[in-house]
Amino acid sequence: MDAGVATAVAGAVISAGAAGIAVWQTRIAKRQAQLAEDSAASAQRQATAAEEQVEVMRRQLAGEEADRIEALRPHFTVEPGHVSWEDVNFPRGELVIKQDDGVALSSVVVTPSGSYVLGLRGERTYGEYDEGYARVPSLDLGSMSDGADAKLYIDLEYRHVTPLRVELELKCSAREGGHIWTEHLVTTLDRRPEPPRTLGPRERRRLGRSG
Repeated sequence: MDAGVATAVAGAVISAGAAGIAVWQTRIAKRQAQLAEDSAASAQRQATAAEEQVEVMRRQLAGEEADRIEALRPHFTVEPGHVSWEDVNFPRGELVIKQDDGVALSSVVVTPSGSYVLGLRGERTYGEYDEGYARVPSLDLGSMSDGADAKLYIDLEYRHVTPLRVELELKCSAREGGHIWTEHLVTTLDRRPEPPRTLGPRERRRLGRSG
């Protein structure tokens, strides 16, 4: 074999070796890239799972906190009331609400509604020639606690019809913790029962003889 042929053969061998090395390096690079992609995907799946677990725990804690706050909620009752005509120009309904349970409250704001309801009777007002009461849409009863009660005076239209339905919305603020609840009550107002008639002397004697 002459020198030219030998050189050509050697060059071909070297080229083939270099090509083989390049293919091998390419395969390694692809394998490394695939491993990197798999690792990134696995990390993303783990991060997503961790986020989902955190969200589950957050919801669980939020639910437990909501249940705890709900357990502190105050409850109220209101009995049917009567209409007073002490002021012949402005009839008013008289109601008593009572806190049956729950935490101590710093504020109980009452808002009435219903047919013939004009508002709540608020603070007394004094004028130059007369005195009366301010009419307000809502009234803060102040602090209340378990077993406490409060009287409400509701201004009514003059030409109202009894019995009438009254709805009360109570916005209650806890004395501690800053919690706020809203309660709804429904009751009725009716004419005050007539007092029993007192018998005169003649009627008492007549009843005595008949007995």
